[in-house]
Amino acid sequence: MRHLLKLEEFIVKGEKFLIIALVFFMVTLSFLQVVLRLFFHWGIVWLDPVLRHMVLWSGFLGAILASRYSKHFALDIAFKINSDKLRKLSMLVANVFTMAVSMFLFYAAYKFIKDEALAESIAFYAGKFEIKTAIAEAIVPITFILMAFHTFINLLRREEAEKKEE
Repeated sequence: MRHLLKLEEFIVKGEKFLIIALVFFMVTLSFLQVVLRLFFHWGIVWLDPVLRHMVLWSGFLGAILASRYSKHFALDIAFKINSDKLRKLSMLVANVFTMAVSMFLFYAAYKFIKDEALAESIAFYAGKFEIKTAIAEAIVPITFILMAFHTFINLLRREEAEKKEE
C-alpha cells in the first residue's frame, strides 16, 4: 500500500507540473500570437492548432486531478446522505462505477488512438514537422487510466481510514 501511495504522489506531482507548464505556455504563446497579429499583421500559422491541443491536454489533466482529490461529480451525492452506513455504501458504489466507466472509456480511447496511429493521420503541422493525431490526442486514454488508478487508490485510502477508526 505504501508503495502505491508513493507512486500516486509521484504521478500527481507530474500532473501538477504538466498542467502548470501547459497553462503558462498557453498564456505566453497566445499573448505572442496577439502581439504578432496586432502590431506586425502576421502570426504563426501552426500556433492556433497547438494551442487548441494544449487546451485539450490541460482540460484532461484537470479531470485527472479532480479524480485524485475526489472532486468529480460522482461523489457529490454521497456527501448529502445523512446515514453513515448509506453514505459509505454510496461512495463505494460511486467509486466502483467511476472505475468501471473509466476503464471502458480507456479501452475505447485506446482503440481510437491505435486506429489513428495505424492511419498515420496528421493533427497539424508545426513548421516543417508533422504532429501525428495519435500523439496530439494521447492524453485521452492516459486520462481514463489515471482516473481509474486515482479512484482505486482513493478506495484503498478510505478503507484504511475506516479500519483505523474502528
